Amino acid sequence: MARSPKRMTMAQYLKSNTDRKEDGQNAALVGMTTAAFKKTRQAKAIDRQMVSLLNRTSTRGRRH
Repeated sequence: MARSPKRMTMAQYLKSNTDRKEDGQNAALVGMTTAAFKKTRQAKAIDRQMVSLLNRTSTRGRRH
């Protein structure tokens, strides 16, 4: 029986190196510190969108 792919949770994503790198780049773009940027609504929205995208693209086959 095929196993379903693991889903990324928000907690896992927030601890990931990908999130740290992305937050640092976005903070530099807007001229804020990373800690200040992470508290903004935009940063939280980006994190939610990234988790959603990772979960949509993590399936092995095509959805029918």
